[in-house]
Amino acid sequence: MDSNNQIQPDEIEILIVEDSPTQAERLRRLIQSLHYNAHVVANGQLALAAIRERKPHLVLSDIVMPEMNGYDLCRAIKADPALRDIPVILVTSLNDPKDIIRGIECGADNFIRKPYAEDYLLNRISHMLMNQKLRKNQNVEIGIALYLGDQKHFINAERQQILDLLISTYEQAVQVNGELQARERQVIELNMRLAHHAAELETTNREIALKNLELAEASRMKSDFIANMSHELRTPLNAIIGFTGALLMKLPGPLTADQDKQLTTIRASARHLLSLINDILDVAKIEAGKLTLSIEPVPCHDLITEVADTLRPLAQQKGLVLEVDTGEQKVIIDTDRRALTQILINLLNNAIKFTEQGSVRIGLAQREEDGARVTEMSITDSGAGIRQEDQAKLFQAFSQLDSTSTRHAEGAGLGLYLCQNLANAIGGALFFNSDYGHGSTFTLALRS
Repeated sequence: MDSNNQIQPDEIEILIVEDSPTQAERLRRLIQSLHYNAHVVANGQLALAAIRERKPHLVLSDIVMPEMNGYDLCRAIKADPALRDIPVILVTSLNDPKDIIRGIECGADNFIRKPYAEDYLLNRISHMLMNQKLRKNQNVEIGIALYLGDQKHFINAERQQILDLLISTYEQAVQVNGELQARERQVIELNMRLAHHAAELETTNREIALKNLELAEASRMKSDFIANMSHELRTPLNAIIGFTGALLMKLPGPLTADQDKQLTTIRASARHLLSLINDILDVAKIEAGKLTLSIEPVPCHDLITEVADTLRPLAQQKGLVLEVDTGEQKVIIDTDRRALTQILINLLNNAIKFTEQGSVRIGLAQREEDGARVTEMSITDSGAGIRQEDQAKLFQAFSQLDSTSTRHAEGAGLGLYLCQNLANAIGGALFFNSDYGHGSTFTLALRS
């Protein structure tokens, strides 16, 4: 290349026309990285004023701007004989073929596509500046008419300008095509990964389904085993309780004080063990789907009185007051008497077990809700209550709360779990509220 055509960077003035301060600052820093002088204005009107005051070597303009857009600015520059030799590069999205026609019509020298690669933009600016002197004396004008869509366009531009525009557009198309191919490869790779993960997920799902079947079968076998073993265990336990009772009644003969005490301990332990076995048996029946219900009219007042009388000695041993409040109205509901009795005994037994002083109250009430009658049986105690963090696991099987008031209590942790399942089986709902340090209330609600 002729040395006369070499341009010193610090002699170059480039005008940036951009209404976005962020984009304008980015372009200014980018152009100054090549040691060019860069000046920024916010719209076409300001650009024309700046150009007439100090003619730049190149104009880099956005198209969409207030007051005067990039096309109108370029048209105004090319219409002025004193300014028309200034190369104008338009920054555009190039998402419409008419963008090229509009650019040629207004006399633009080149396009830069948004979003642009910084290296490409700098190379394009350098190319335009280097060719500016080479083409200074090649201003042959021609006119071309063409249709695009339903509109006729007349282009009055230099052949070299049109060639530059077409080449730059082609370069942009090649760049875009390369980007699309790269993205297509990425999509293909992602699809292959997704297909691989989908196959792994399907395999995992099949394994999980198989494990679920195995677990269901193991659970059924476990429930059957527990049910059978519970029956086998209850028979000798009932015999132990019966014979111990006969000995305590002194039917075979008199007992010493130590013998009486030891036999009483044996009978209490046997009854406790029988209670645990009964709970396990009932849970096994429920989980195995073998629980059968016998629905009959049940006088709630009489049932609650029987339950209270059964557990009153236990409350008296701890010095607790056991209150019964069934009201004056006789309440009769259709339900399974044995299941209802077991729920109330478990709840009342828990209340007495976990209350060290004060009282335990069992109550009965009825109310109307959505046109239905709801019977509520509640057990309230003045015990230690239940911590907030422990309440979520209260109805889980084999769950025992490790608090000061319960650490010494016996049990397998099945009582409340069994009560909830029995309540569901008879169509009721079991819920509670507890104030830690002040006691709890458990309520069984039955709709009729």
